[in-house]
Amino acid sequence: MVIKKIYNNNIVLVEDENQKEMILLGRGLAFGKKAGEKITAENAEKRFIIDSPELTSRFSELMRQIPANHLELSWQIIEDAQKELHTTFSDAIYIGLTDHINYALHRYKQNFPLKNHLLWEIKRFYPKEFKAAQKSLKTIAYYENIWMSEDEAGFIALHFVNAVQDGESMETTVLVTQTVQEILRIIQIHFNMHLDEKSLDYQRLITHVRYFAHRLMLSELIQSDDDTLYEQVKQVYPDCYSCVGRIVEYFDRKFQVRITKEEQMYLMLHIGRVVNRERSRIAKENEN
Repeated sequence: MVIKKIYNNNIVLVEDENQKEMILLGRGLAFGKKAGEKITAENAEKRFIIDSPELTSRFSELMRQIPANHLELSWQIIEDAQKELHTTFSDAIYIGLTDHINYALHRYKQNFPLKNHLLWEIKRFYPKEFKAAQKSLKTIAYYENIWMSEDEAGFIALHFVNAVQDGESMETTVLVTQTVQEILRIIQIHFNMHLDEKSLDYQRLITHVRYFAHRLMLSELIQSDDDTLYEQVKQVYPDCYSCVGRIVEYFDRKFQVRITKEEQMYLMLHIGRVVNRERSRIAKENEN
């Protein structure tokens, strides 16, 4: 590999024999090296492929604007989070999260923390990512001697979620989170009940609604030519059918999107399961 650009002793842009660019990160990787010299990737602790000129440009711009230690801090946070969550993030997080942490550190030094208005939803819908983000606050405190609030853990958690969801845009991740919250609000208002967030059925509902919202944003809603099962579920769960009707109206009004009957059927099934469980729990409590 040939060095194209040295950002600092630990970070270099290289090109392989197929003219494919990648970023290499490693302690002292570029020490004593110059652009144009050959380098092996054996000592790199992290590498990620540059699949577009735009990504190279964004990374170069980022390196001009931030201290190198902030990138290394983000690098440590990302590696720890991947181990904690047993996953591999998309490479774009090395740009997005580094930019965010650099700006967050600047804000806190200026005594200007931000309120995270989605914090409650993030805690509920992404508990594992939020837990990993809370640990990252300890890493930041260790390296920068700045203790950030759990609002900041919420922002970092969304970067983790975003990086797992095939590197989708942060706007999409936020919109999906808000959409899930709105669907749950409609369900609880319709049935006039609070759902047990610790139940397995509730977690199944959340998982389904999240993926449903993702499919909606990507215009990949499930569709079938056979409405037989839909009609059967509609008859078995008339109250859930009515609830889903409200959800259909919401999406039609806000996104101008008509939810397919196949998607409506799955929503009815999941809503029916969690609502029936909640009704059984309430009935048992009243008996006692």
